[in-house]
Amino acid sequence: MPANDHAHTRIIALAALMQTSKLVDDIARKGICDGNDFHALINSLFTDTTKPEALFGDNSHLQVGLLLSKHLLSGENVDQAKAIMAYTASIIAVEKKLNKDPDMLQSIAAGMQRIQKQATYFGSSSHESVIGGIADLYGKTVSTLKPRIIVHGKPEILRQYSNTNKVRALLFSGIRAAHLWRQHKGGHFRLLFGRKKLLHDIDTILKTL
Repeated sequence: MPANDHAHTRIIALAALMQTSKLVDDIARKGICDGNDFHALINSLFTDTTKPEALFGDNSHLQVGLLLSKHLLSGENVDQAKAIMAYTASIIAVEKKLNKDPDMLQSIAAGMQRIQKQATYFGSSSHESVIGGIADLYGKTVSTLKPRIIVHGKPEILRQYSNTNKVRALLFSGIRAAHLWRQHKGGHFRLLFGRKKLLHDIDTILKTL
């Protein structure tokens, strides 16, 4: 794959990770998140490709994540910055561990095939029954890995079944994005020492929106 394709995909993956982390925090603290941003991330779980345009559709669906990535890499003050960075780091760590567990990966693939039939039946990947199915699969697989991703928020919000399901489904989409990030040579080293290039690539994509 050409270097510029790797660079483009890295940015899309990073934006999806940041957007996932923000929405997880939104739900945990407020009980709500943007529906369109949520749907774009969940939809990626049902797309069997590594091409970012096919995973997330138009780049505008990740505008929130792109802007967050730009602001955080630039060192600007960002609301929720601490939570977003903590969730992003945790998701990347869990994906790395998951990638070394072929049996769990196979269980997830089989589970997602069953859930995809639900999504087709209901006509939406964001239907509450589909989100419930994804959340249940997360609980039986990824949630058993140690250390777990700990979500902090208001207990009365996180106790609500629908909110817990949305958070777990989002974390699954974040793991998909983390896999894409690692596949295309993303990593802690690049975040620490390759910020100038990442910011340039983010700006290039933002100009097309």
